[in-house]
Amino acid sequence: MPYISSVVIHCRDPYVMAPFWSLVTGLPVHEEDAVKLADRTLADRESVLLHDPSGTEPDVWLAPALDLLPVGRIHLDIVADDEERAAIVAAGATLVREQDDLSVFADPEGNEFCLLTERH
Repeated sequence: MPYISSVVIHCRDPYVMAPFWSLVTGLPVHEEDAVKLADRTLADRESVLLHDPSGTEPDVWLAPALDLLPVGRIHLDIVADDEERAAIVAAGATLVREQDDLSVFADPEGNEFCLLTERH
């Protein structure tokens, strides 16, 4: 059966977006990429990997792009409790709209994602 191997998020600034999406997804930045982020030594247009060491979650790649589409370049559904939701907002997410069973937020570059209280 097919499964999601990875999600790619095109971005302008992986130095901003990798820590943000690491917090939102709970996936740590891959060790080599964490060093490059800390030292600010990513190569031009180098992607950053968020990776679950257990291999049970899909990888997330933050890939710099020269031209970005308008909002909607990605979409993820994220399950988060109230404390996690507050941390996501503190990290730079903005509320776009509330719906019956989910909240739509935007990341610092305008990509929308949903926060759910439980998996659908």
